[in-house]
This record gives sequence, C-alpha cells and structure tokens, in this order.
Amino acid sequence: MSKIYFDNKTAYDWNRYKDGFWIPHRKRVFLYWFKYLQQAELSPRHNVDWTKYDGWGGANAVLGMKFDNWWDDNWKELFGTKDRSETPKFPISTTRVKTEALRLSLLCWERRDAPVWGKRGNALSIAKQVYEYELGISGEKKPRYTDENFDASFMNPEEEDVSHWDNDELPHKQRLQSIVSRYLKNARKYLANVCKGKFP
Repeated sequence: MSKIYFDNKTAYDWNRYKDGFWIPHRKRVFLYWFKYLQQAELSPRHNVDWTKYDGWGGANAVLGMKFDNWWDDNWKELFGTKDRSETPKFPISTTRVKTEALRLSLLCWERRDAPVWGKRGNALSIAKQVYEYELGISGEKKPRYTDENFDASFMNPEEEDVSHWDNDELPHKQRLQSIVSRYLKNARKYLANVCKGKFP
C-alpha cells in the first residue's frame, strides 16, 4: 500500500515559531482570540465556558495579564506542535483567517458604547472613532493606512454633515452604517464562539 503524504502547508499558514515548535497561524491571530475572550468575559451579555479553556489560566489570567506575558507562558502547550501534521490543543476553526476583519470588528465592538455627539452605539459615531483611531488622531497609536473599507477618505462623518445629508448623500451614509453594522455582527459572532472555546 502506498503512503499518502498530507502537506499541511496547504491547509494552514504554518510558521516555525521557535524552539523547534510550529504554530498554524501568525501570533497576531492568537492575540485576537485572547482579546475577544477578554471582551466576552467582561460583557454581561456573554458567558464564557471556562471548562473549554483548560490550560489558559482562567479568567483572572486572561483579564489580568498582558498578552505577550501570557503568550510566553502558554503558546507551546496550547498552540504549538512539534510537527506540522499534528493538531494543536486549541486549533483555529478555519484555515483562512481574515485578520483585518477580526481587527476591525474588535475596534467597532470596543467603541460601541462610547458617546460621540451625545449618542451611544450609533454606527456613524463608531465610524468616526475608528477613523480617528486608525489615523492616529485619537493619540492612541501611530497612523495606520489600509485598503480595507475603513479608509480615511470617507470614515470621518462630521456631525453637521450627518444631520444635514440630503438624499444625494444618503447612499454614502447608508454604506457607512452598513459597514459598521457588518463588523458589529461579526464581533458578536466571534464573541459567541469564544464563549464555547472556538475561534473565530
């Protein structure tokens, strides 16, 4: 009987991380898992089943540690394998992870209740906050430019413009609301998944 070889490189974006161990995705993917898990634990609308997270250290570790410190203590046991043909203890549920969608969904979720123009949870106010974050206007980080939907060319709705948009400008407003709504919907899905020990 001939031997069948399975090349996991086609299934995962394997990375030889260190100490001879492989991880099936870039470290950034696991950072987002960690951040979504934090958000789920902090949210009164979600209930994390910590029995699904054996080895993660529990809620206190996930909420109380910086990701890099937590990662250094746990990546090998939770996500690393000695061979690419092995399955990690905590596999990612898809072979094609869209990291930018994960990131933008998280940005929208984190800003969902922050008031802008005296409004909370408004798609346009969320868009404005993400715009200011991405371009470094908020002072939280250096500017980031991307080809994705959150682009500086239209992600800055002004309060006066928004309240006085006429019918010709309505499609632009609707498109912006649709984009933010889609990212929030994705975030809710990711949060529901991490509660059950899955990602994304």
